[in-house]
Amino acid sequence: MSSAAPISALRRRARRRAAALALALALASCALLSPSWGQAQDDGATRALRLQFAQGLTLEVAGRWADALDRFEAIARQRPTANVAFHIGLCHERLGRLRTAERTYQDARATARAAAPAVLAEIDARLQDLEGRMPRIVLNLAGATEGVTLLLDGEVAQPSRAIRVDPGPHVAVALRHGIPVAASAFSSHERRTRFVTLTVHPVSIGVPRPIGAPRP
Repeated sequence: MSSAAPISALRRRARRRAAALALALALASCALLSPSWGQAQDDGATRALRLQFAQGLTLEVAGRWADALDRFEAIARQRPTANVAFHIGLCHERLGRLRTAERTYQDARATARAAAPAVLAEIDARLQDLEGRMPRIVLNLAGATEGVTLLLDGEVAQPSRAIRVDPGPHVAVALRHGIPVAASAFSSHERRTRFVTLTVHPVSIGVPRPIGAPRP
């Protein structure tokens, strides 16, 4: 029994790698046959871009998402397509930048053409998956809340509303007249909603001392 478990785990990992490679090759075919590339003159620049794309796919399969992202972004600066944008979004997603990935997928879908149905289907699948994975944070205020503004990671946030965020560390700050009066640092996790309450204490106003009275 003890030896069977590791073998089973290895087989599962092998199947996942094979599936990832098959998907990458399928999407590569779509990208290379897209209108902007398929109709382009097969010059040296186009061949260089195809080589970069293949290198990016190889880095994806190896799990080197940051390196793959560099390749795809370099391609997009010269010849942007929905297919390339899809892989940029996929790299951001695997790096934990879910909000950036979602925006990239949405941009890719907006520019995609009917000639790339496989890419459109994959974009829709990734967007649907991200909708469920995206962490949410709900901030609440307690105490002396009058005139208090909430910030989440430096951006103004509305209390009692679910805010979509990336997984990882976050900081919430309550400001009154631009001065922090409460703060909380915490982490968010995929598929979870975190509720955070900041308690703001009232401003203490001291009683004026008579002139010449000794300090307490």
